[in-house]
Amino acid sequence: MRYLSLLALCAPLFAALPAHAAEWPSGARASFVKECMASAESNVAHDKLQGYCDCAAEKISHDLSEAEIQEIATQKTPLPPKTHERMLAVSKSCLSQLNR
Repeated sequence: MRYLSLLALCAPLFAALPAHAAEWPSGARASFVKECMASAESNVAHDKLQGYCDCAAEKISHDLSEAEIQEIATQKTPLPPKTHERMLAVSKSCLSQLNR
């Protein structure tokens, strides 16, 4: 249950992610990882959280197109449900990083 809460906390942060096998916008990946870690740092060991956030950033960057990432990065409102669900599904594969 704790990991689902982490996913929920990190979901809004996925807006800073880059494109499908493309370069991240300047500083976007580092910003995502930093915000991901800050959102749950008190609940998860630092090294496990770092592994999860790095994994989630990589998985999501390979799953979304550059156009989708740019759209998400500039969006100020909640993510469209379809995009939100895709990002959660991809990042779930990184939960093993928290169980190490």
